[in-house]
Amino acid sequence: MAAYIGTSRSRIDGVKKVTGAAKYAAEFNMPGLAYGSIVASTIAKGRITRFDTSGAKRVAGVIDVITHQNRPSMADNDKAYKDDVAPLGSPFRPLYDDRVMFSGQPIALVVAETSEVARDAASRVWVEYAQEPHVTDLFQQLDATIPVPPPTNPTEALFTPPRARGTPEQALAAAAVRHEGAYYVPIENHNPMELFAATAVYEAGGKLTVYDKTQGVQNVQRYICGALGMKPEDVRVLSPFMGGGFGSGLRPNFEVVLAVQAALALRRPVRIVLTRPQMYALGYRPAMLQRIAIGANTDGSLEAITHDAITVTSQNETFFRQNRLVGPAL
Repeated sequence: MAAYIGTSRSRIDGVKKVTGAAKYAAEFNMPGLAYGSIVASTIAKGRITRFDTSGAKRVAGVIDVITHQNRPSMADNDKAYKDDVAPLGSPFRPLYDDRVMFSGQPIALVVAETSEVARDAASRVWVEYAQEPHVTDLFQQLDATIPVPPPTNPTEALFTPPRARGTPEQALAAAAVRHEGAYYVPIENHNPMELFAATAVYEAGGKLTVYDKTQGVQNVQRYICGALGMKPEDVRVLSPFMGGGFGSGLRPNFEVVLAVQAALALRRPVRIVLTRPQMYALGYRPAMLQRIAIGANTDGSLEAITHDAITVTSQNETFFRQNRLVGPAL
């Protein structure tokens, strides 16, 4: 180890990346490869009442259109869809039923002989909805906030221990100088250079080799097995190179599930590459309203700090960041 400290070392994968030899999830080719294009929901909440796929199926080169009505069998319980880092709640199930839970949700998959044909045909799928009211503005929901309990998971508690101490209200009231402010932090999207993609290869005996853009191949493998009822020895997931993730690839994303569903349905390899707009439906750092109060003495020494945060979460999964900090006299 001492020989490496303080010395300049080349990245192990650096040469392959800069010379173009590195192969990413969307670059593994094989005979019979088909291409999938996602049909995304145009509403934020509601139900699908009707599909008309006839226009898409008339396009030369289209193999099939997969929806919740004709997809392969999937598990019917939340536990099967829990990945290694899933929060509490009910995980999203791609192409599971007629429910629409977010704008841009994948609701159908067109599979064709080329990516261009698949994308063109996807634009010809007609969908009718029964829309339901939705709210996406944090400021419209401030009255509906709920307190976040202290962490119970040991790992979570390690990084976000309870930090309420002292009597901050009294310390603030007694401080010579006080400042209070509310600061809005908007949504931040994880949108790395490499688009999310998956290539699912159907092999003899129904086994699968899956090339996925992910930060956790074992997490993806276990998720596929749970969601689609497959044996671990029948699913191999590989991610030799990744062009940026920033946390957006920690959980299995819907492109890998859709590629596997199509490969199982058609018994041939299928590749899905998300478009840049579709990348915004994968996940994001949620919006947050942070309220901070600081009390200090006239010499500049701090007496108290309070920090309360209201953050956006899902109505299905209770993901959040432990941000509540209340401090004592310092």
